[in-house]
Formats: sequence, structure tokens, C-alpha cells
Amino acid sequence: MNVITWNCQGLGNSHTVCELCGFVRLYHPKLVFLSETRINAVRARNLVWHLGLHSLANSCVGLSCGLALFWDEGLNVMLLEQDEHFFDILIKESPDQDPWWVTFVYGEPRVENRRSMWDRLRGLNDRWDGPWLMMGDFNEVMWSFEHFSETPRPERQMLDFREVLSHCDLHDLGFSGLPWTYNNNQSGRHNVRVRLDRGVANAAWSASFPSSSVSHISSACSDHKVLVLSHGNEQGVEMASPCFRYEIMWERDEALGVEINKAWSRRNPGSDLDPLRSWSREKFGHVTRDIERLRKELDDLEWEDPVGNRGVIHSKLRIMN
Repeated sequence: MNVITWNCQGLGNSHTVCELCGFVRLYHPKLVFLSETRINAVRARNLVWHLGLHSLANSCVGLSCGLALFWDEGLNVMLLEQDEHFFDILIKESPDQDPWWVTFVYGEPRVENRRSMWDRLRGLNDRWDGPWLMMGDFNEVMWSFEHFSETPRPERQMLDFREVLSHCDLHDLGFSGLPWTYNNNQSGRHNVRVRLDRGVANAAWSASFPSSSVSHISSACSDHKVLVLSHGNEQGVEMASPCFRYEIMWERDEALGVEINKAWSRRNPGSDLDPLRSWSREKFGHVTRDIERLRKELDDLEWEDPVGNRGVIHSKLRIMN
């Protein structure tokens, strides 16, 4: 089972929606949590038609919030609580499995109000003594080495965050990928890269899902990385089989109608689409593979020199979009 969390920085952009759909098709998540949607709840819930998932959503307050949660119909999801910073839910993956608790978080962006949010997290600790996962954008880091900037981060802020995680018996799940999840993409000494997004869990959750792992995935549309949590049994995570689908991009080619007619006029219409698959590969290449190659190049450029490589990075982002 895969889980995606992403501070998408606005779903009003069609490129962001397309990229989100691409992540869902690639990783087949059972749960998707989005923060900073910057759209109202009705528009966010309408994304179910793009994603094929059930949904909950909060309307945005100002320009910096709005939450949305999507889940696969095969999951039993019970909403415990929600507000502008949390979705608190109980998950049951199958009737014969024990439930587990997950809190999806969008952290308080204003430092002066952050302690009240930490108090809320402490209050959640008494609700449940079973497996507990917490994921999202906390808007804070645990340690100074997670903050890449010429301006140091105040130790008091990080200490408060560590203390609340310790109080709740939650430990960091680690990650693979670049060591930051947010890059403000500014130049010179104003550049800030920081690990604001993470997954944490209690010992009971990690014991239930010992093979879990978190990956940082680069985005062409947001300054935040996408977090992909994979967890399953000890034999590994089962991935869905690839499916050949109609692609909107085909409509850029005037020959599309002819190719579909040719494929459909074969002896077994609809069951043998290899000619259409070959035509798509010839005209448009392996789009998913090309996008993932570009993501890897972006990671390499960011790791090498995110400031000096800004021009090349922006060029790669344009190609991806």
C-alpha cells in the first residue's frame, strides 16, 4: 500500500492537476493527502473524477491553506476529526486486519502560533494506543542539519518540535532522495532548502509495517517535494499491473482517428491494441519514462548546485510541464 502527501501550492493550475494525476497513475496510492490546495472544498472534491478516489476536503482560508484527502474505495476510512491543519482518520485495510490511525498534517506557518499547534498534537496522543502514523508538511525541522541556508534556524523552534514528537512517542521514518523537501528557489544567500515534510510513527506502527519507506519525489509544479510512503508485508509492496489507456496527448496528432479506426477494425476489436500502442510509442515516445528521467536529472542538478544550476533547472521544469 502506498500513501502520497504533497504540499501542492495550489490546485487551480491545470499543470498541477496533471502532475498529480501522473503521480497517482505511477504510484497507485491508496491514500493521497494534499495541503495548500488554495481552492474551495467543492472544487477539491471534484478531483475524484480525475483520480478515481473518494474524497474529503477543507476550503482554503486566505491563500495559504486548504486541505484535501483522497482514498481508495477498498479502504475502510473513518473520519475522527478535521480542521484547517489536520485530517485525523482511522484506517482498516481489510475486514480481518486491525485498524491503524493516521494524522495528516499541514503545520502552522506562523512561528508565533506554532506552539498552539504542538499542544493540539500532544492532545491527540491520549486518543489511541495502537499503530499511529503522522505525515505531511509540519512547517518545521527537527535538527539544524535539515536546514540548508546561510541564516541559521532558531534552536528553540526545532527543540519544541522534537519535544512534541518525543511526548507522542513518534520517531522519524527516514527517507530516500534529496535531504530537503522545500526549496524557495531564490538566488545566492537568499536560497533556503529545508526538510519541512516528513513521516513519523510510533513503535506499534513500525512493528506492523517493518518494510515501510519514504521517498522524496521532485515536482515540476511545486517548491515542495512529493512524499511517497510505501509499506506492505515483508515480501514487499504489491504494485498494480500497468494498463494501456487513452491519452489526451494523442489528440495533438491529426492521424489519431485513422489509427483508432485501424486498431478497432482488426479481427478482435479492443482486445489487440498493439498497433495503437506502437503508434503512440513512435509519435510520443515513452512519456512516463521521459518524465522520470527528467526528475532524476532535476535531483542531480539540485544536489550539485541548486543556485548555480537555476537556469538549467527551470529549463527542465518547462520541458516536464
